[in-house]
Amino acid sequence: MTSLVADLGSGLTRAGWSGDSLPSVLVEGYTHEGNAPVTRGTNFNWDAVEALWTSLYGDHLKIDSKEHPVMLADSPTISDEDRGKMSEILFEKFEVPAYFVSSQSVLALYSAGRTCGIVLDIGHSVAHSVAIHEGFAYPHTLNRLDLGGGDLTANLADLMDETIAATAAAAGNSSGGGGAAADGRMATEVYKAIKEQHGRVALDYAAEAYALRCRPDAAPTYTLPDGKVVTLQNEHLRQAEALFQPALAGCRGQGLADILWETIQVCDADREGGPLHSLPQFVLGVGGTSQMPGLSGDGVKMGRLKKELDVRAGQVRDTYITCLENAPERHHAAFVGGSIIAGLPSFVENNFVSRAEFLEDGVKSVNKRCC
Repeated sequence: MTSLVADLGSGLTRAGWSGDSLPSVLVEGYTHEGNAPVTRGTNFNWDAVEALWTSLYGDHLKIDSKEHPVMLADSPTISDEDRGKMSEILFEKFEVPAYFVSSQSVLALYSAGRTCGIVLDIGHSVAHSVAIHEGFAYPHTLNRLDLGGGDLTANLADLMDETIAATAAAAGNSSGGGGAAADGRMATEVYKAIKEQHGRVALDYAAEAYALRCRPDAAPTYTLPDGKVVTLQNEHLRQAEALFQPALAGCRGQGLADILWETIQVCDADREGGPLHSLPQFVLGVGGTSQMPGLSGDGVKMGRLKKELDVRAGQVRDTYITCLENAPERHHAAFVGGSIIAGLPSFVENNFVSRAEFLEDGVKSVNKRCC
């Protein structure tokens, strides 16, 4: 029987069928009684999780949950307790016939046709880096940053609201500029559109921000839904710079280059010929925010990540960083990887946990089969 493949992200839930190249169901911003099913990748509201599964089965897919095995992608930072709780919900409430769960990072690597490498996943509200060898993610290489694409949008909104208010004040208009800033819901959509159209990662943030101050005529513009035109000063650069300097978005912790470098150092420390030693040669960036221009480079111009790694190493490293630039399924890498392996009958037969196994051994059967 065909398996259901699902990836319950913090900002977007993807679902579809094994063997499909793209998910057939996309659910963005789902909430139940004001609660999101999952935030920051690992904070679950279980009532909302159950409601989301009910909606997926009944409203979107219109199928009987008892008739299809489930292949689930989950966060590499999820706890064993929460992973077990998810399996209990699916086996006990929805009575699925079989189940398998794997890390989003591992599945994303499969989507690129690889089983070994380092994955840097920049999602809606969390980013993490982890080393993977032969389909196994090594927990001691895992590093995390609680910042993602949704935070960059919110950061851009704050920065532009400040600019609009300052411009209005200078012009003697105390209304605050109106337009997109006056409507919270519309503002989110507008700021997201501005980020996607003009946001980019600067190779040298200080130098490029200074250049914009010297050449304000070179600054990009955006036409708001009400017809007003706003000029971006350095907001499109500064919101993305928060990936490397999280404090710019009010976030604590290390930036992207730091968490990736720590993962690489653990791999470098592996003995010569060890399973992790060569992994830093290939870094795969996934998640929508990984596609931001300037992050990984374009094959001609160096990207910011490569530059930051070389600076930390004190030399030019032999590291290839790719973000699946030309793949139409790049935003759905974990789903695609799950679809690939769940479409292999031998994998389903030998690796999925059956309902009978779960009823006999409980969550231990899932922890034993899935890693």
